[in-house]
Amino acid sequence: MALLLVGGAMAFTLLTTPAGSTGEPGSGDSVQVAPVAAVVESGAVPAAVARAGDAYLRGAHWFGDGWAVNFWNTDLLAVAREDFTALKADGFNAVVLVIPWPGFAADRTDGRLVPERTRRLGELIDLAAAFDLDVVVRIGYAWDSAVEAPEGWLLDMWHDPRVYQGWLDYIQSLWDAVGERDNVKFGFICWEDLWAVTWMNGFEEPARREMAQAIGYRDWLSERVTLEQASDRYGVSFTGWSDVPLPRKDEPAYGWFLEFLDYAWIERFFKPAQARFPSLSMEIRIDSDPVLDANGEFDYWHSHEAAWDLPGAPWTTIYWSPAMGGLNQGEQLAPETAVERLQYMLERVRAVTGTRPIFIDQYLVEDFTPGFENNGRIATSAVPDFLEQAAPVMAAYAQGYALWTWKDYRHDAIPSPDFSIDAAPWTFSAGVDDTPAPGLALDAGQGLARSFGIGEFHAPGGPEAADLCVVARAGDGTTGLTVVAPTDPDSPMRLPATGERECVAVDVADVTRIELQAEDAMIIDSLVFSGFTQPSGIREVGGQRKPVATDWVRFNQALEQRAPAPFQLYPDGWMGKALDVDLDLATGADLDVVIETTLPTGWPFQPVLAVQVDGQPVGEAICGTDEPARFLLPDDVRNGRARLTLTVDRLHQPEGDERYLGCQVLRVQTAPSGAQ
Repeated sequence: MALLLVGGAMAFTLLTTPAGSTGEPGSGDSVQVAPVAAVVESGAVPAAVARAGDAYLRGAHWFGDGWAVNFWNTDLLAVAREDFTALKADGFNAVVLVIPWPGFAADRTDGRLVPERTRRLGELIDLAAAFDLDVVVRIGYAWDSAVEAPEGWLLDMWHDPRVYQGWLDYIQSLWDAVGERDNVKFGFICWEDLWAVTWMNGFEEPARREMAQAIGYRDWLSERVTLEQASDRYGVSFTGWSDVPLPRKDEPAYGWFLEFLDYAWIERFFKPAQARFPSLSMEIRIDSDPVLDANGEFDYWHSHEAAWDLPGAPWTTIYWSPAMGGLNQGEQLAPETAVERLQYMLERVRAVTGTRPIFIDQYLVEDFTPGFENNGRIATSAVPDFLEQAAPVMAAYAQGYALWTWKDYRHDAIPSPDFSIDAAPWTFSAGVDDTPAPGLALDAGQGLARSFGIGEFHAPGGPEAADLCVVARAGDGTTGLTVVAPTDPDSPMRLPATGERECVAVDVADVTRIELQAEDAMIIDSLVFSGFTQPSGIREVGGQRKPVATDWVRFNQALEQRAPAPFQLYPDGWMGKALDVDLDLATGADLDVVIETTLPTGWPFQPVLAVQVDGQPVGEAICGTDEPARFLLPDDVRNGRARLTLTVDRLHQPEGDERYLGCQVLRVQTAPSGAQ
């Protein structure tokens, strides 16, 4: 059959081969297809036409002089003005602020915000506005080093109604505090902060049985399968639903648990949170997870596409790195390979999420996070080539991105390195004024001590050694700090108080105790204890530009003008979430747009097609009806050219097909109004 997508005098024709007698996808002969935006007449609409709308979001996560885990415990306003000036110079127009739930809420069951933090957040947003910077807020971030064991909050919210309500109340409080400010673009929660529940799959069986009921998995499962089917999948003869536990990750039933997560992320977390923070998105999980068979062998990959299409969200938020889709055996990637992977992922996401703009909140072109050393990477010297090739792809398929690392940062185990916040269990000598304020004043003989758990360094297994670094000022610059550390407790080390950064290496154990004593009166401006520096920023820790920063400036300039790619049909005539058709309106007469669709026998529902012309709604159609749908084109688009956009309300993944499909389109054309 010939699939016609035409406007006026037939702007273009898309030819397909019949896909079997039932019209179902995935069967039949191979198909040769012209792109939906391809044209056969001169003067037709180009494939990519910039649409009206907001400027491309070019953002960066901002952590001041700290890092994601401790930056709210530092004097942020002291460095924000200088950093925001530098961000603008680098071509950015937005900052991303992570707002931890532990730390902003004083208690896991009480959603009221800590006033001091709320005040500083508001001041930062206002300062960003003064620099013409939009703000995107990540809501519910899991970590804040001022809070002991924040991971417990993440587990409890799944099974304790009081904690769950506290999380929702925190989101409501955040909206009330800053959500309606003009430069707050949107907020997003993140699948990462809802992933801790998978720790429960490693519990002992009695606890897994208890949690299966407590988190709602058992009720969800019992509505979808029989007890006999559950017994078969688990390999256990259950006598009642109360016997069914959470599956282990090495069991076939883990695939069901992953399906439950997709459901819960949307129904239990995103929708209720969005009711409290209306401009809410969610970073969706675009990685797939392996499911094993009964023999412990790989069976299939579970994709989380069922949780990608966020109802009512203003943005689709994702993350990306060149390693995605690779072997990840330490290989070095050519820029061309990384760009192909980027385009593939963006096309795949758009097929499910449709016209909703995509924001890559963690655009990890380079990433050296401990524990991921085997990830495939682009050579640092090849990053400029990658950015040049990636710019048109990003302009066509996304509408925003943010660097996770703008400035390099240290994985600092000290909660408040400048002592501006009462955020650490230091033990001070008698007479020390430990009132929270930037800089700690010590007299001769005074000191401080603290024990550090290895987990506070936030590196898998912990570092073997860490640098203890101080910036301290004393009268003549000849004095310093005596350091007693496990490296050699009987031979104390020394950190000079020169006003510059001075460091000593310290061996790290499961618990590492550090004691410091001032030789003379001094002020400690900064104290950092770090076993790793993330080097993937475009500026050094101190803010100096790296050579690659110039390439990022050019990249940002290239994104100032979007050229969105049209949504296309699959070769067998199916659309995903959306379809674009460029219409050539050669006559000034009243015109209808005619849309003919079909669905295979047995399709579980008839999707509703929302029809827009140049962004104006013109009506709705039911996919798969016998008669073509007709809509009168608006007056202001009856001459010249226009873009028709179809969007379905629901997608379905047929068995044996990797795609999520919307509607099979047979014909789109314009015709004189009222003509058959």
